[in-house]
Amino acid sequence: MPLRIVLSFLLILVVAPLRAEETPRTQWVVVTAPAYRKAVEPLCEQRKAQGMRIEVVQTTDVLSEREASVGEAEKLRQRVVKLCRDFPGTSYVLLFGAVEAGRLGDAGKRVAPALAGTAGRMKGQPSDNGYGTPGEGLLPAVAVGRLPARSDDEARQMVHKTLAYEKDAAPGEWRRRLTVLAGAPEFNPAIDALVERQAISQLARIDPCWGGRALYHNPASRFTLPDEACHDRALAYVGAGQALTLYLGHSNAKGFWANGSRYLDRDDWAKLTIKRGPGVFATFGCFGCQLGGKNGEGYGVAALRNPNGPVAAIGSHGECFAAMVKLASEGFTDSFLGSDPPERLGESFLGLKRGLARGKIDGLTFRLLDAADGDSSIPQAVQRQEHQEMFVLLGDPALRLPWLPRDVKLSADGPAAPAARLTLKGTAPARLEGAKVHVTLERPRDSDPAEPVVVPKGPGEERAKALTQRHEAANDFVLARKELTVKDGRFEAGLDLPAKLPWRRLIVRAYAATERQEGMGVLVVAVREGE
Repeated sequence: MPLRIVLSFLLILVVAPLRAEETPRTQWVVVTAPAYRKAVEPLCEQRKAQGMRIEVVQTTDVLSEREASVGEAEKLRQRVVKLCRDFPGTSYVLLFGAVEAGRLGDAGKRVAPALAGTAGRMKGQPSDNGYGTPGEGLLPAVAVGRLPARSDDEARQMVHKTLAYEKDAAPGEWRRRLTVLAGAPEFNPAIDALVERQAISQLARIDPCWGGRALYHNPASRFTLPDEACHDRALAYVGAGQALTLYLGHSNAKGFWANGSRYLDRDDWAKLTIKRGPGVFATFGCFGCQLGGKNGEGYGVAALRNPNGPVAAIGSHGECFAAMVKLASEGFTDSFLGSDPPERLGESFLGLKRGLARGKIDGLTFRLLDAADGDSSIPQAVQRQEHQEMFVLLGDPALRLPWLPRDVKLSADGPAAPAARLTLKGTAPARLEGAKVHVTLERPRDSDPAEPVVVPKGPGEERAKALTQRHEAANDFVLARKELTVKDGRFEAGLDLPAKLPWRRLIVRAYAATERQEGMGVLVVAVREGE
């Protein structure tokens, strides 16, 4: 065999695998209005640096300016669907531009048109869902998001916020912090109790690596506060930073419903400042991410446009029903709040859509919730379809979620016992040598405090004070804590346990950080039976 043939054969064997490895497994399709083509370029460069294949579709490459401005978007949908269908890996689609013309000048150059909804109450309403459905049915296979920029400044700010979030590499416990804001269902005592039980059971599904706090505007809840304190405390919680903010409860486009007292409204979301850890805001209240119409755009849209607000917002364009909210929120949080959150936001958004399409709900629960907050004239199958088109992601579905290595290993010298000492030992990788370690022993997320706070029934200062004490006790999960230092890859802590341990298990969380590196470890410790 001639030498040149042998060399060519060897070259194919060596180079072909390298080329295969270099082939992107992820595609990022950005559909941009021409006015924002330049503004999106830094985000294109970021996604390219992350190894993605980049496809830029300018709306006027497919549509005329008139078609874009009046929302005749079917040809654009077909282009996007073909790009996603032809790509063998994972695709994400970002729409960059205003939803509709409104009062915009040069609307044809600034609109990335939404599609018209097709199911139930969503017929004719704006929906981005169809851009992610390359097959039959309404369940998307591709996560679709939108940056709803109306001006050059908004476009630049949205891109800057996205990039700043992804490039924040400094250690911070906010990466595994959750903030839950909720409003009272106010259906009737039986249904309210059912909703609260379901909410508490959902807390139990959260992986113990997550910490957080909750505010529930419901006098019967241990997480409530006096009416006059809800607004400022909610602002403080969100402003402190977190990976995820959840809202569960009634709302309209203007803000959270709080039965006459002030909670958070559209103006708050437009102006609040999150110094670090803006995170994702997911609201499961009606009209939270309304894209336009009666009462204007939803408070989730205002939050996304705020340069100091959340980096993404997820919510409903229309009036959502309680049973469907249960399915959507469980699908989303089961993905986002697990032990190993997905790399990118779009995976959790698809989890929300799968929850709506395929999530399980028993017949009795559906009927009870639907009777209290739904419409019995709309079959469950249609409700599932219309809610799939109703929920929208404002933000980049390819947004890289904050990663926190879980490579700190923990062990305990036995089960926990009241008034005893629990010895914990930990090991950390070499990159965390010398790190400061914050070790906490905590009760479960779905548990009550050991000592209940008695709240007087009558109004007045004493009741307000007791409500605040009960709220703070409900959010204080820590039973013992120690600050340590990693030395030779190890640390050890002796924690003195309280005299009352009315729980079956406890959670140990260890967060270790240097100036540039961080990691955590989690251990579930049983409580000795009979204690």
